Amino acid sequence: MVGFDRITSIMDNCVLTRRFYFGAKLDILITIIIINSSKTYIRLIMTQAESIKFFHEHTGLLRTKEILSAGIGPKTLYKLRDEGIIEQVSYGLYRSCESPISEYSSYLELTRRIPNAVFCLISALDFLSIGTQLPYEHWITLPTGTKEPRINEYSLQFIHATDKLYQLGIEEHVIDQVTLRFYSPAKTVVDCFKHRSKVGLEVAIEALKESIKLKKATRKKILEYATQCRMKNVMMPYLESL
Repeated sequence: MVGFDRITSIMDNCVLTRRFYFGAKLDILITIIIINSSKTYIRLIMTQAESIKFFHEHTGLLRTKEILSAGIGPKTLYKLRDEGIIEQVSYGLYRSCESPISEYSSYLELTRRIPNAVFCLISALDFLSIGTQLPYEHWITLPTGTKEPRINEYSLQFIHATDKLYQLGIEEHVIDQVTLRFYSPAKTVVDCFKHRSKVGLEVAIEALKESIKLKKATRKKILEYATQCRMKNVMMPYLESL
């Protein structure tokens, strides 16, 4: 065990992530000391008051790893949960009970649990306010070869795409300090035609008409994505009829 004098010595000779002033007693717990080739780092546990302040300042969803890395100890974390100061949204995810519940809470939670998720098809139409479809399931695109996660709390449908098509048309939206990724309106319309056997041709046609009517996408942009996704021949009759 490291003694008081040794702790003082280490603190005097390294750069800490936070600055502390000590009185007669050392009342801060040292949890980890990491030594590399050039520096010594000390990770310190926050007090309960500091932990509460941390959650008030970070109003979005936080993973356990992020919370512990910030300096909140496991005992403090569970105590805050049991006292109703924070809420465990699902396994490994927490939020301050004072944070307002977002209408996009399911998207936020799934993004935290599936970092490479891009919401597509019906989920994207719902978020983009295109058409009348309601997302009874969450539609997510993953790169080809990615293992589909099992999340019992939600009904999920996965689409796998090559790296090129997976990256094509992604838009980022920051909500409650979390970056959500959806496909753009034009790319979503093309995807609906590409996966019309899954969502229905009527959904694809409605998405095409509504996206142009609401000026969320142009014929030119939709045609560009249709060409890149090899859907031009399929979609041209519908585009020409508008």
